[in-house]
Amino acid sequence: MATLIDSPEFSANEIYEIQQTDAVEGAAVGAGFGGIGLSNQPHQQLANRTSYIKGRQDTNIANIGLLQAFEALFSGSMGQNGYIAVPFADVSRGQIQMIIQWGFYSFAGLAGGGVENAVFTVTLPSAFSNANEWAGGFYATNNTAGDGALINSALALETVTPLGRNSISFFSDWDGSGTVAVASGTKAGLTGFYWIAVGF
Repeated sequence: MATLIDSPEFSANEIYEIQQTDAVEGAAVGAGFGGIGLSNQPHQQLANRTSYIKGRQDTNIANIGLLQAFEALFSGSMGQNGYIAVPFADVSRGQIQMIIQWGFYSFAGLAGGGVENAVFTVTLPSAFSNANEWAGGFYATNNTAGDGALINSALALETVTPLGRNSISFFSDWDGSGTVAVASGTKAGLTGFYWIAVGF
């Protein structure tokens, strides 16, 4: 049995309408419409349209799959300690998933001291798969008591390198001058430090 061979084409308003006076003409050598005959002309045009639409549908389905896979690369956890992962095309690495993480390290329990020249290790909410590129932090204070016993500029919060993929260490560097107070009860002072890290 012979079949029409479709070709993906779309032409608006060009499906031939068989007229009452048209003679039935099937496929044959020398027949009209490229040899398939007048009576097969509208079938061929509809088959071509169907093939065209099917091709577009397959492309759309593939693109939807790519978009769904891309969307799945977005993730995160909102909270005091959290992260957000965002996919993007890095100019040198190609497609990667950048992760920004943040959190708070509490000095609760250190009211008697222990902040000066000490190392504090933060466990990341989500481990970096490849590398921790940058990290930083800053102290948090509680001034509600108003007793003025806080810190002076001689205390610096520094990251300890190399930066870990699962954790980060911070060094509370103090030059020995002035005083360092840790908040406790109604006593004002340091409450801890906020930190942020960026990697992929």
